[in-house]
Amino acid sequence: MKAVSARLLNGITMYRLMLYYLGALLATGFGLSLLHQVFVAPLALCTSLLVLIATCWAANRMISWLTRVPTNRESAIITALILALIMPPAPPTDMVGILALVVAAVVAIASKFLITIGHKHIFNPVAIGAVASGVVMGHPAIWWVAGNPVLLSVVILGGLAVTKKVQRFDMIAAYLIANVAAVLVATPPAMLGMALRQGLIYSPLFFAGFAMLTEPMTAAHGKYSRLIYGAIVGLLSAPGIHVGSVFFSPQLAFLIANLYAFAASPKGRFRMTLLKIERVASDCYEFIFSPDQPLRFRAGQYLDWTLHVPVADSRGNRRPFTIASAPSDDSVRLGVKFYEQPSAFKRQLLSLSPGDVVFGSQIAGTFTLPPDPASKILFIAGGIGITPFRSMLRDLINRKEPRDIVLIYGNRRAGDIAYSDLLDLAVREIGLRVIHVISDDPPDAHDHVPGFIDAELIRRSVPDLDERIVYLSGPQVMIARVRGMLRRSGVLRRNIRTDYFPGF
Repeated sequence: MKAVSARLLNGITMYRLMLYYLGALLATGFGLSLLHQVFVAPLALCTSLLVLIATCWAANRMISWLTRVPTNRESAIITALILALIMPPAPPTDMVGILALVVAAVVAIASKFLITIGHKHIFNPVAIGAVASGVVMGHPAIWWVAGNPVLLSVVILGGLAVTKKVQRFDMIAAYLIANVAAVLVATPPAMLGMALRQGLIYSPLFFAGFAMLTEPMTAAHGKYSRLIYGAIVGLLSAPGIHVGSVFFSPQLAFLIANLYAFAASPKGRFRMTLLKIERVASDCYEFIFSPDQPLRFRAGQYLDWTLHVPVADSRGNRRPFTIASAPSDDSVRLGVKFYEQPSAFKRQLLSLSPGDVVFGSQIAGTFTLPPDPASKILFIAGGIGITPFRSMLRDLINRKEPRDIVLIYGNRRAGDIAYSDLLDLAVREIGLRVIHVISDDPPDAHDHVPGFIDAELIRRSVPDLDERIVYLSGPQVMIARVRGMLRRSGVLRRNIRTDYFPGF
């Protein structure tokens, strides 16, 4: 069952998963409204949903055209759906209520393009849209999605899937713990039971955490900074928290925490001009770009890439890819594997010509080398999972820093081995030891290890495995399999690091 759920999540983008999640909540809410189990009217809910989707879509198209920045259509629809779940539904005759929804939608979408510093988003779009509607129109968010046990079950089940997809259980935990702790401290003992029940069952706590805290563009991304970010939102959104006469709402808590996230996270949107495309292996190409400003990142981190895709498919036009170049390189490199029937994004990427432009943003990731150069390291890569290791090795070569690193690199065929020239250079320059494992080619067709990466091969090739920090990068199915083998072999959990990004 666990393997099935992992395959399902790996086969869907984060945007599409969020659309399904929010759609399920709205469908459930509509059904409950027909049964008079929630306080929203069916007609008002339908009207609000149509107004929000139309406004978000139109604003997204118009502002994108004016700013000449490609955007993600699914992101705009997600914004509309979240607003529909938290804003007061307006019937067709309530023009003030409808105008309040329009204000929330326009401000939310505009914040993605206009309320930026260095082209980086600052505020959660839904939060700032909801605050603007409350201030300008006197229609604050009511979070009607909270308060019904049936809706709560959908919120939690779908939210757990979202959190697993983005691998942010630690941030959600910090958020929940901070919120509950604030309730415990601020509530008299006699009212504690009621306060906890209200906070856990009848408040926006879970929906705000699962649907908004995980929003990637305005959240903090460092390992510790995201814990602080979650704790700030959890603390300030707890019932009764106030400064003087100002009481915090969940949406205001997000805006305050967004300021922290902005200060703690890498900044900037980068305009990348394509210099050339090079083939680095069978069906694997490297795209070499010239950025409009220097990128400050650590070897092994990834970047969100946004590309204008005239006819996007279900995977959208934004994708996270590991930066293949080293931080000190003048150019920015992106390594991409192309399979049969590639996505519209990859087809468009392959059709680029020198001089064409893509946009990068949101440098993130903790899959980086340990600071201690004496640390023993094992890299295990599958296919294009070699990309972050290419960045790390190039960085070490540039800095002339030898390290005790073993690389086990698995591919189906010898022709699939990427960056072989750089790997050979790393062997000579920094003492890298490489073990190639080939599964599909006949053993007599190459001089590499035949078969698959398994526990026996790892133990035989790396006798001091227990002394090493293990880095895994490749397809998620491979990562799960190898990580399980390592744990069963006695490797400590804290010594296993995986390259993961959610596939937004």
